[in-house]
Amino acid sequence: MFRDKKMTILMLSAALVLFIIAFGAWWYLFFGKPNPPLPRADVSIATTTAAASTSVPTAIPVSSSTIEGAAGAADNSGENPMLPGEELTVDGATFNVEIASTTLEQSRGLSFRTSLGEHDGMIFLFGSGGTQSFWMKDMNFALDMIWISGNTVAGFSQDVPAPAPGTRLWQLPIYRSPANVDKVLEVNAGTVAKYGIKAGDTVTISPGV
Repeated sequence: MFRDKKMTILMLSAALVLFIIAFGAWWYLFFGKPNPPLPRADVSIATTTAAASTSVPTAIPVSSSTIEGAAGAADNSGENPMLPGEELTVDGATFNVEIASTTLEQSRGLSFRTSLGEHDGMIFLFGSGGTQSFWMKDMNFALDMIWISGNTVAGFSQDVPAPAPGTRLWQLPIYRSPANVDKVLEVNAGTVAKYGIKAGDTVTISPGV
């Protein structure tokens, strides 16, 4: 009986010693060794304004700019010369419009302009239909944006305001057209209401545009 009790004590002692050794080895492996630096790599994160797998002209038209042109190519010099123009009619309302067909022209849009004539505007030609995105970067006056698919009005965004001074790029709202829009007409705010322009109206542009 005494020998059995002694043997049990010896076995428990041996188990305790083994546990202490195992615990000490584990502690050393995970906490006792220094933590060497890991391999390093340079990481850069590219950011865009809202959206931006596409570019935005400014009006953005930006005074007119779509997300497509404005995000990377916008001109911040404050200079925005007039573009060649044509005559455009929307269901009886006629406008003299500048034609923005290149990425740079669309990036500038109507930005930095101080005003737009009552019967003036800017038409953005995209070549193929899609959802077009615009913002009001560097705009000084409000606009109506008329979304056009082929030769038909597909919809519009009315009374789009110029941004308040000090507005950051990421704070600018993005205005998106319906699908399959290949042209966007920017005119003074209130024009859509004044002439009763509506979806389905026919758009006629001078030959060659």
